[in-house]
Amino acid sequence: MKPVASISRQPASTGRYYRLFIAVLLASTLLSTWLGIAVVMAARAQRWRAMAGAGGSGDGPLGLPPISEVGRMLNPIEWLNPAPAWPVPGRLNLLVLGVDRRPDEQDVPVRSDGIMLVSLDPISNTISVLSIPRDLYVPIPGLEARGISQSRINTACFYGDHYRLGGCGELSKQTVAYNFGVPVHRHILLDFNGFKRIIDLVGGIEVDVPRTIVDNAYPTDDYRTERLVIPAGRVHMDGELALKYVRTRHADSDFGRLKRQQQVLMALRAKALSLQTLPQIPEILQTLEGSVQTDLTIPEALAIAQFARGVPEERIRLLTVEPSMVRSWQTPEGAAVLIPNRQALAALMEAFHWER
Repeated sequence: MKPVASISRQPASTGRYYRLFIAVLLASTLLSTWLGIAVVMAARAQRWRAMAGAGGSGDGPLGLPPISEVGRMLNPIEWLNPAPAWPVPGRLNLLVLGVDRRPDEQDVPVRSDGIMLVSLDPISNTISVLSIPRDLYVPIPGLEARGISQSRINTACFYGDHYRLGGCGELSKQTVAYNFGVPVHRHILLDFNGFKRIIDLVGGIEVDVPRTIVDNAYPTDDYRTERLVIPAGRVHMDGELALKYVRTRHADSDFGRLKRQQQVLMALRAKALSLQTLPQIPEILQTLEGSVQTDLTIPEALAIAQFARGVPEERIRLLTVEPSMVRSWQTPEGAAVLIPNRQALAALMEAFHWER
């Protein structure tokens, strides 16, 4: 009879403890790694939300966005769904302000240099763009108590900051809503540097200049002037040239400048569509840090961008306050302003709202 070989065995409890230790170690490693990623993404989300006007506050611990929001940030497909992020039910009216802020004016109230009211209607699949002249002389809510009955519409930006009436964007929204009879839900505030950087980020734009522009006194950032010549024809414009194109008015008038601003807006839209830039919007907003202020959240901005790129050009209506809708007047202080014809503006706003 062959002897039976002896086999040394560990107690069963030891094996269980070893497997439990490995499981706990693996779980801890995975949990700490996931939490590290979540915290980094949450911090980034807070920064994006702050840049988008949400103040950077959230419902999660330490004021960060909740984990559900971090999850959405990790899933760009869900970000591109406009349904839950559309800011208001139905038509959205968005005020776009170009701000005349020079390098030495970073911390002082300034006026808006360009004013556009953009209406986006997902029900009728239409967009309307209304350009408003900055010299329009109108009542500005909240200034009566300070002895100001009316002022140029572009001073709402200045007074909003100067008197702390909600800031430039908020008082400008209230002023446009009061004088044009429509609610204004959100705003985007863009300074000159931001405008130039957006154009440069997409590689410049192509603009058909209808006639040669000659401006012998184009204003520069150092409060001097220079001679500006832009030839007629199709011109490739970088950010610097595009800004000069939309700002110059000595060659014609402020009304001509409104048309050029809309022309550049449509050229930028065409270029963005050709590049499929929608997924890069968070990156673009990071690049524009300090140049853009808005009360839109990142998901809202993505929803708007997705909707806007799906609207065909024939469903986009470009409107301006025309010279026939105003009359020139000089204030007792000697300022040249434009008095609106209220009936003409009412007819203009009927065209602003597409029939469904």
